[in-house]
Amino acid sequence: SAKAKAAKQAAALKAKKQAAKARVAKAAAKVRAAKQTKAEKVKAAKQATAEKVKAAKQAKAAKKDAIRAKKAKIASSGAVNPYSLFIQKSTKGQKVNMKNTAAQWKAMTDAQKKPFQTEAKKNLAKRHEIRASFKRAPTKYALFVKKNFAAAYKAALKTTSDKKQAFKIATQAVSKKYKSQ
Repeated sequence: SAKAKAAKQAAALKAKKQAAKARVAKAAAKVRAAKQTKAEKVKAAKQATAEKVKAAKQAKAAKKDAIRAKKAKIASSGAVNPYSLFIQKSTKGQKVNMKNTAAQWKAMTDAQKKPFQTEAKKNLAKRHEIRASFKRAPTKYALFVKKNFAAAYKAALKTTSDKKQAFKIATQAVSKKYKSQ
C-alpha cells in the first residue's frame, strides 16, 4: 500500500510539475508579447499558440501517464479469475491452444482447482486494497453527514410525504447543525 501511495504521489507530482511549466511558459509568453512591435506580436502570437498547444499536449500526456500508472498498479495484483490464473500458469512462455486449455480446466476436479481459486481470492483482496489506496480520505463534513443525515431525513419525512422535499429539508438541517458546531 505504501508503494501504491508513492506511485500515486509521483504521478500527481509529475502532472503538477508539467502544469506549472505550462503556466510559467504562458506567463513568459505574455511578457514577451507586451514588449514587441506589431509584426513581432503576430510572430509571437503564433509562437504562443504553438507553446499553448505543446503545453496542452504535455498536460494530456501527463494525465494519460497517470492513468496508465494507475491501471498498471491495479493489474499488478494479478489475475482475479481462477480460470485466467490457470491459463497464465499453465501456458507460460508457450503458444496457447485455448481449446486444449479449456478442456484441461473442465477435466480438473474441484480439489485441483482449489489452489487457483484461493490465489484468485488473494489477488482480488490485493486489488481491492490497491483501489482503496487511490481514494481520498473523507472530509470532516462528509463524516458528519454520514453520521447525522439518516436521523434528519427520518425527521423530515414526518413533516412531509414528498421525498424530494424531505431530502432538501434534511440536507439544510444537517448543514445548519454542522455550521453551528
